[in-house]
Amino acid sequence: MSLCLALLLPAVSFADDVTYRQEVMAKINAFGNRNRVNIESLNRDIHANCYIPVTVSIVIRRDGTVDHVLVVKSSTVPVVDNWYRWIIQQAAPYPPLATHYDPVPDEITITQEFRLDTSLNSDDIQSTRPCEPVRPRSQQSDEKRE
Repeated sequence: MSLCLALLLPAVSFADDVTYRQEVMAKINAFGNRNRVNIESLNRDIHANCYIPVTVSIVIRRDGTVDHVLVVKSSTVPVVDNWYRWIIQQAAPYPPLATHYDPVPDEITITQEFRLDTSLNSDDIQSTRPCEPVRPRSQQSDEKRE
């Protein structure tokens, strides 16, 4: 007579959300560093030695492709908003969600603030203050009249 033992393990799900987000951000940063924004289009009086923040929401499908990219909080500088949208889309595809999630969702949303450093002195120095927001000319002229 032989005895066969079966070990039943409970179904365990895992979600390695932090590592997945780090991998996505690393890929975006690497692509962005290879494809820099055209700094000539920035106003050097406003965008000198500061950073331009923009908050973006990225929807990533199960296979790692990007469904859409939405600017949640604009930098007030259209070229910067458009540049971030472009690098996020061009850096795709990202790792499939199955590499980090079980059960695998159909999609995930990552909302992230990015900061474009406009330091004019050195590539090694990061700016510590945000740039002044750019306001439309109509708002600037209204403020001068007050």
